[in-house]
Amino acid sequence: MAADLVAFDLRGIDHAGAQSDPVAALLFCSPQRVAYSMVNGRWLIRDGQFVNHDPALLAEKHNALARQLLEKA
Repeated sequence: MAADLVAFDLRGIDHAGAQSDPVAALLFCSPQRVAYSMVNGRWLIRDGQFVNHDPALLAEKHNALARQLLEKA
């Protein structure tokens, strides 16, 4: 699965002065929150919010999988 579209909002104070190199701003200024993400023609994130997913549930699932990986390492 690949994102068809991803957008970041670079208007915040954490990116002030970085408009001349937005890629560097994304890499070096701060952790990014995706503003919009469309995958396979379906919106996953709109206005920075998950459309059909509960972020707390996703984080819980991610943490459980990460623990499993650490146990196997």
